[in-house]
Amino acid sequence: MSLVRCADGLPALAPAGSLAGRSRLHIRHGSRVYFRETVRKEGERTPERGEMWLAAASPEAIPVAERPREPAEAEVRRLFPYSWTPGETHFAGPGVETAEGDLVHAGTVYHGHGLQPGGSFVVRRKTTTGEPTWVFRTDRKATGLDSDTDTVYVTYDDGEIVGLDLRDGILRWRRHLTVAALTVLPTALTVAGLGRLLIGTSDGRLLVCSVG
Repeated sequence: MSLVRCADGLPALAPAGSLAGRSRLHIRHGSRVYFRETVRKEGERTPERGEMWLAAASPEAIPVAERPREPAEAEVRRLFPYSWTPGETHFAGPGVETAEGDLVHAGTVYHGHGLQPGGSFVVRRKTTTGEPTWVFRTDRKATGLDSDTDTVYVTYDDGEIVGLDLRDGILRWRRHLTVAALTVLPTALTVAGLGRLLIGTSDGRLLVCSVG
C-alpha cells in the first residue's frame, strides 16, 4: 500500500499494484487517490501481463465509518494508459497533483538490461487525456518529488537534486546534496514552506534545507 496525503490534508491508502515498489504511484495533494491498475485480457490469469492504466478513486467513495481499505472496483475510474508511448512499460514513482489538476510524476522505462540512459523521467500530464505537457529525462531513478507554486523538486539515487520549472519542465538548477563536503543519498523530499525543503537520507538523517 501507499500512504498519501490528499488535497484536503487527510491521509488515504492507495493500492501498491502487482509489482510492489515498481508499481507504487505515490501522488501527493490529490483531489483523488491515484494508482496503477493492470487491465488483463479476458482469460489471462498472470498478474504481470496486461496493459497498465492510470486509475483513480474519490476519497469520498469510501464511507468514513469503514476501516481503511483499497477502493472497490465500482469506486474506481480508469483514466488512460499509464505509458504515453505505445509499446513501452513504465514503472511508477513519486508525484504530485498541481493546482490545475495535472499530474507531475516520476518513473522509469522498463528495459530487460536495466535502466538505460535517459530511461528515468519526470512528466507533467493532463488528467483529462494523459498527454504529456513536458518530459524531463535523466539516467538515475528518482527517490522523492514535491512542488511549490512554480518549481518541481526531485531527488535521485545518486545524491543529485534538481529544480524544474513547473510550467514547462525547464531545468532551473541541479546539484549534489552534501553534508560536511560528503555526498549523501536522499530517499524522500517534502516542501516544508517557501524556500524550505525537508529531505530524508539513506543514513537516517532529516535535513532542513533552504532553496535560494
